[in-house]
Amino acid sequence: MNPPLNSVNEYLLLVNESLILVNESLSFINECLNSVNESLILVNESLNSINECLNSINECLNSINECLNFINECLILNTLHKRSSS
Repeated sequence: MNPPLNSVNEYLLLVNESLILVNESLSFINECLNSVNESLILVNESLNSINECLNSINECLNSINECLNFINECLILNTLHKRSSS
């Protein structure tokens, strides 16, 4: 009671065509994922550059803060000196 050989052959041809389509779909998905990966690498590089810039800005702001602290101390000392002189 086996099915006719032609039916089995037709079924296997359909399975083969389906697998070819699945393979093409997976290839397309792989290409898409590769593109996404390349984009993420570029985004990561950009974020690293932004982080470096922000670190530089932070260093500058820290230097400015130190200068302002020094100026503040000078002003305090100058005020104390003026009070003691008068």
